[in-house]
Amino acid sequence: MAKEMIRSGKREQAGKGKALGKGKIEAHLKKHAKKAVKHAAKKHAAKHAKKAVKHVAGQDRGLVTAFHHMQRASVVISLMEKGTGGDLRDLLERGVKLYRAAVEEDADEKTLLRAIGVLRAAEHLSLAGLYAARHKHRQKVATPEQAWLEQFIAETDGRLETIKGAVRGKGTDLHPVSVELLRQAEDVDHDAHLAYELAMAADALCFALENGL
Repeated sequence: MAKEMIRSGKREQAGKGKALGKGKIEAHLKKHAKKAVKHAAKKHAAKHAKKAVKHVAGQDRGLVTAFHHMQRASVVISLMEKGTGGDLRDLLERGVKLYRAAVEEDADEKTLLRAIGVLRAAEHLSLAGLYAARHKHRQKVATPEQAWLEQFIAETDGRLETIKGAVRGKGTDLHPVSVELLRQAEDVDHDAHLAYELAMAADALCFALENGL
């Protein structure tokens, strides 16, 4: 009898030991699973925070770019005689409106890209106008970039052809303007810098149109 009780006690203690070991293992697994979930959540949050910071930084750089295109265009246009450059002034005003929309808190990236395109076009066109008006002061030296400019015009022409049939909102009139600027750039190949400014303006408008203007 005593022997049976001893055996029974041993079995009971062994059972308790097994149960205790199993419980410890389960607790250990739960603890590590909890840590893994917490780590994954932290990593996910950090990744999205990094993306958000990068997005904000990109937006800020874009706004700075748009701002300086706008200011340079404004200064050059201010040198024009009163009653001249009506189309150019209108283009600048359109760019300013897009810029104001882009600085709004809920503005999307496309609005900013359109603003950059239109304001950059206004800057290049204002410089082209000023350059043409002061043509006698140009330096009569050969350009080192003639082949590059010809290729650039051809590439921009291809991009404009690609977006020719796109449905547009406020930029419907700017596609033919861009095409015309490229034609003018080709026609003034004897004046490399004027051709450059016109081609850059066409490229900038094309960029705005590609981004849904």
